[in-house]
Amino acid sequence: MSRPLSSCYSPRFIAFSLGCALIVVGAALFSRSFERGSAMRIALAAVEGLATGAVIVTSILRLRSLDEFQQRVQLEALAIAFAGTGVLATAYGFLVNAGLPNIEWGAMVWPMMVALWAVGLLIANRRYR
Repeated sequence: MSRPLSSCYSPRFIAFSLGCALIVVGAALFSRSFERGSAMRIALAAVEGLATGAVIVTSILRLRSLDEFQQRVQLEALAIAFAGTGVLATAYGFLVNAGLPNIEWGAMVWPMMVALWAVGLLIANRRYR
């Protein structure tokens, strides 16, 4: 019998991730009070990047603790997220060339990948039910 989808994410990891998310949001909001290109705004952007990186690295370490079946489900979900992000970004690039407004990809890619990973998890988990 397989464990639930969220079994590799302990309450401690969830709390850590939410704390990092609060750091990112707080730093982003606080940085608005500084001029673009200022040392403080750049330092806050670095803090945002470090907090995001900490969650990504911790996620990878948590995935290593899974059994082979769960790792396979995660791999399929990540493949769906990777391919889906590529398709959406490329398709939108064509739409920009056709006249749609350009968007800030730095702020969009990561949430898009996470959302597609969640969709991929649902698809992969349903496949092996």
